[in-house]
This record gives sequence, C-alpha cells and structure tokens, in this order.
Amino acid sequence: MRQCYFYGMLVAAAMMTTSCGSDSANESENTLPSQGESSVYFEATINPLSRATDTQFDSGDAIGVFGVLSTGNDNKGIIAASGNYADNVRYAYDGNKFTSAAAIEKPENGDKVYYHAVYPYTSNAKNQYEFTIASDQRGSGYTNSDLCTANTTATDETLVSLKFNHRLSKMIINLQGDNWPSGDMGLSLVNVYTTAKVDLNSLSFTATGNRGDVICSDNGTRSFKAILPPQLFEDGTEIAILTIGNEQYTVTMNGSMEIKSGLQTELTIAMTENKEIVEFIGDINPWGEADDRLDEVVPEEIQDALEPYMPIYNGINPPIVEGQYLISQMVTVYCEDQGVGGYDPGDVVKDTYIRFYNQNTTNNTLDYEDKSGNSASVGKGAFISGYGDYFSAFFNTEGVSDGIKYKTALIISGIKTSSGIRDLYYAFIMVEKGADPEEELMDEGVFRVFKDGDGLAANTAWTRNNVTPDFEQGFSAFSKYKK
Repeated sequence: MRQCYFYGMLVAAAMMTTSCGSDSANESENTLPSQGESSVYFEATINPLSRATDTQFDSGDAIGVFGVLSTGNDNKGIIAASGNYADNVRYAYDGNKFTSAAAIEKPENGDKVYYHAVYPYTSNAKNQYEFTIASDQRGSGYTNSDLCTANTTATDETLVSLKFNHRLSKMIINLQGDNWPSGDMGLSLVNVYTTAKVDLNSLSFTATGNRGDVICSDNGTRSFKAILPPQLFEDGTEIAILTIGNEQYTVTMNGSMEIKSGLQTELTIAMTENKEIVEFIGDINPWGEADDRLDEVVPEEIQDALEPYMPIYNGINPPIVEGQYLISQMVTVYCEDQGVGGYDPGDVVKDTYIRFYNQNTTNNTLDYEDKSGNSASVGKGAFISGYGDYFSAFFNTEGVSDGIKYKTALIISGIKTSSGIRDLYYAFIMVEKGADPEEELMDEGVFRVFKDGDGLAANTAWTRNNVTPDFEQGFSAFSKYKK
C-alpha cells in the first residue's frame, strides 16, 4: 500500500448557524388535502447544496416535526424532552408538500405554535439525540446522512413554510492532474467519527461515540464527497484510502484540519510523477445559508482566540434580555496585551452599566449602550443568539473614553435570570480609535475579556446621569497601560 499525504493546514472559521423561519404561505393559494381543515401541512425549500440533489426534496423523503405552543411570553419555542404540543410527527413529501396520516391539528383556541423540523426522519429524534451517518454513502446513503433542520416563528396557519439548512459537514475530494493510473477509482475515509450529538435548541452538532470508515459517494469525474459530523483531523493521522484498480494509496494528514457544522471543505489531491506522494490544496466554502453576522462583527482569528476565555452560545432561541444591568466587580479574565500595558487576570476595572433594548424576536436583533466612569458607547441593530436562558450578543459599538472616540467589536455572554445576568462575560476588540497622542487607550486590534466578579450582573435602574463608583483599583477597561 502506497503512502499519500495531505500537505498544509486548513482551519474552518467559527460560524453561527441559524435557520430562518418563513412566513406561512397564503392558504387560499394552495389546495390542502381533505383530511381536515385544521390539519397542519408543510411546504419546504432547501438551501443550495443541502441535499444529494442539491436543490429540492424527493418524493418519499420524510421529516420529523415538533410543535411547541407559544405561551405569549415569547419563549421562542424551546423543545422539551417530551410532552410538546407535537413530538416528532412523521411527515412525507408527496412532490408538492409534506403531509401525514397523523397530521398535527392546529389549536382550536387560536394559540400559535412554533414548529421545528428534522430531516431525515428518525424515530429517536427529540430535543437531544444522536444521529449516525451511513458508513456507505454511495446512492441513498449520502442523502440519508444529510442532517437538515428548519424552524419557524409562532404561527396559527395550516400550511406552513419550512426553510431547511444542513447541520453536519460536507467534504469534497477532487483528484487533480492527468497522471493518475488507469482503473476504477474509489475513496474511503478511515477512522472518522460517524455519530453526532444533536441539540435542536442550541443547534449544536458535535462528534461523539466510536470511529469508523466511510465509503465516499461519487461526485463526478475524479471527485468524491461525504457528509460527516464536525470533527478535527490531527497532524499525522491517516485520513483516507484511495483505491485505483488494484492499487491502494493511504492519505495522511500533514498539518491539522477542522471541519465544522454547516461548512463545505473542498480538498484537491495531486499525484507526483513518481506516483508515491499525494499533496493537497484546499478551501472552505459555505454549504447553504448560514448566519454570517458574527463574522461581520468579530474577525475569524479573534473568534478562535476568544474561545478559551469565554463561552459563546449559539442557537436561534435566545431569551429576552431587555433591561439594565450592573457589572460589579468587573474582573479581568485575559488581556491580549498583558505585560505590555494590559491588565493581569484577576485585576479589577471600573464597574460598567449595560443596557439592552429594542429586542426583535423575529430577526434576533437588539440595541445596546453602556456607561463606565467617563466612558460610554452605543451599538445599534446588533444581534443575539442562544437557547433557553443562555445567550450571546454581538455588537459593533461607537463610544468615547477619556475624550477619545473609539469603535469596538463587543461580545457579551451570560445566563438570563429574574435577578439579572448570571456568569456574564464581556469581551471586546479595539477596532479603531481617534487621535491619542498620550496613548491613553489600548492599541487597535487588541482584545480583552472580563467577567462579573460575583457571578451576577444584577438588575439596576438606568438614567442618563448614572456614574459608576471610582474605587481605588478601578480603572477603565480601555486604558492602554495598567495603572
């Protein structure tokens, strides 16, 4: 067996995936099946590259549908382990819409329902479950491995539109060049994770369980594809076996590569003249619709750098966080410029008042402002992700500190409670600052992470005249030099 190598390093950007609920279609424009006027049916669209056919569902495809009653408090339709308004009801595609012999009945009292759908249908699906891809993805094995989800806003319609996004990772492997030996070709990925732990509320999909081999599907001439749970391929590991006629070539990683939820990784393999070494170049492309607002606020490299120091809560069902909160004491977790002006872990800076307002529960946007001593900033039209009581909010802010204007990319994560925000983290990147001849503010491009020191950013009043305490060890989070 000959040795082949993937050369180089390919790292996927951290991307928040959301699926967007669509407005229900006008019932008068569609002819519903005659089983009952209150029966609920679904029409669906698929984002590009979301299935084996890439463009549409096939007749006979089945989905599981969950329904969660709207409480009127806008709970965003959190799926419980059991006892939901509808639990994993099987619907099949008839070439026009998804129907079911046991169709969900809409509430008689006019209550609205949040719908969550999963493709492919599996009897064990619930709010958290495990999904295993096919070990042979030729033919229907590829299609049946393509885990897709859709979510809607609360609706009382009987014909509901679903927009699906895929949630695992797609790999395409292309063979480049004309010097390949003749013979039938096949590619198998080896020792890969084949099971994903699925959380339908947080929209997280993580590799779990045992490893196995996966036979790739053909993807055209000298090209193969497979769907896998998100996972890391480490430097030096054997990743695949390429078969050409009676010859086999092992493909080994030279450098690490991570594939992530909702992204397509494309690899190109080229054989050298001595037919002993296979090299690769690669790129990562979006695989369907994804919420790229995080990348617009926080550069990819900063996202990766922040990961060890604070949680980021994904998901399309964040809690309502509107209100005013006081971060006290505001304790340093990490400063990228530690040792050259920045604070050390455990150092305390000025208390900070923060305010969330104008939260839009359809688009998951909200506005923000804060005040800390002689610093103040605002962020408009930013967005929030999360599930249950867990949330992360992302803002581009503009503000003034010590009379110097600045712009930051800000991330706030925490757990919403009736008393305030528990385990709040506050991180920002200095994106731009105005004239600063005395070097009062930290450098551009530097990030810092803080947290609420007592574990609770308590509810507080908000007035234009709020002044934060100026205790002895409290200095501005934006100061260039530790004082």
